[in-house]
Amino acid sequence: MDFEESARRRARHVTLFLDVDGVLNSFPVTGLRFLRERRRRVRAWHYELHFRPRIIRLLERLAERRQVDIVWLSTWSQRCRSELEPKFGFRNRYPIIPMPDDSYNRFANDPHTWWKAIAVEEWLAENSDARAIWIDDDLAAPVTRDYFSTKYAGRLLLIAPEFSRGLGEEHFEAIRAFSHPRFTPLSTVALRPRALVRLKPATRKPPASTKDSTRNIRERKNE
Repeated sequence: MDFEESARRRARHVTLFLDVDGVLNSFPVTGLRFLRERRRRVRAWHYELHFRPRIIRLLERLAERRQVDIVWLSTWSQRCRSELEPKFGFRNRYPIIPMPDDSYNRFANDPHTWWKAIAVEEWLAENSDARAIWIDDDLAAPVTRDYFSTKYAGRLLLIAPEFSRGLGEEHFEAIRAFSHPRFTPLSTVALRPRALVRLKPATRKPPASTKDSTRNIRERKNE
């Protein structure tokens, strides 16, 4: 594997911090919409949850193809593994960043107090060369969203689904684009023309002009 391919694989491999309510669960979904979106209902932690199996499959496909590492970041905390993974139909088990207290999401609009914001920022500091995706409906909170999108531009993709709809297929376009960065040559706009070097094949000569070719043929005939 050459250096460029190795760098490309490292860049594509990102950590995905995943919330539950407002992302996978959009309770309540009723009527024709429940049928149209092919949702299912389960009960966990004394609550009824309405989720989309297709979204679960799309997430696991990303993880199984080693495009993302899923990490639970939810107030469901340890119940993500004990209850939600089997009831949502996840085939794999994923690590958890547990909620450290009972503050839940009361401080979602304060990036210096909200426990999720603190956890993500600590991870970014400990993994200075890594990139991440954070999916949480509470990222709609303007102060927190502006703080992270400004400070970690290029390293962190923020996705804030609408609570009543949750994570949808359209969000996966942004996820794939972020986890599959396009590697392009150095921009010609940023370089002066004399700085651009074009390599020519060492074993091939440029084709002779029609006039030269005709002269060579005549010389060979006269020999």
